[in-house]
Amino acid sequence: MNSVSINWADYVKICIGMMNMRPNDFWNLSPREMYLAISGFKTFHASGEQEQAMSKDRLEEMMELYPDG
Repeated sequence: MNSVSINWADYVKICIGMMNMRPNDFWNLSPREMYLAISGFKTFHASGEQEQAMSKDRLEEMMELYPDG
């Protein structure tokens, strides 16, 4: 039987740190409930648009507008 290792520290950081979930509520979630909560949080906070990599032209424009020192 294969056992799945769960990285609890990452889930604590997400649920308690980012989602402001109370620790008692977090520890009472089933894995399925935790997955759904994180998925909903992620969807709610997504911009809705796929971010594209910055083009070279846009980078050069930004460097002109905001020079270092």
